[in-house]
Amino acid sequence: MLVTLKPGTEASTQAALAELSAIARDEVSDVIQVLEMAESLQEAKQALVDDMLIDGSCFSVSIRENFQFVVAGVLGQSADDEVLMIEVKLYL
Repeated sequence: MLVTLKPGTEASTQAALAELSAIARDEVSDVIQVLEMAESLQEAKQALVDDMLIDGSCFSVSIRENFQFVVAGVLGQSADDEVLMIEVKLYL
C-alpha cells in the first residue's frame, strides 16, 4: 500500500519524530515498512499483532520503547484499499 502523511499533519508529525529516541524512530520506520508491504490492513495486523488496533477504516499502532513503554502512536486512515494516510503522535 502507499503510505502518505495526512494533510495538515506534516509539521506535527515531523516534530513528534524529532522528539523520539533513535530506537523509537526505528520502530516507526519498521511500522511504515510493514504498512507499505501489506496488501491490506488485516495483513498488516497479522505482522504487528497486538500493537495494531483497527476500527473500520481507521487504525493505530503503538510505538514502544524497550518493549514496554508506549511513547508514540502511528495513527492512520485508509483512503481506499491502496492508500493509507498516517500521522505520528507523541505520548511522552
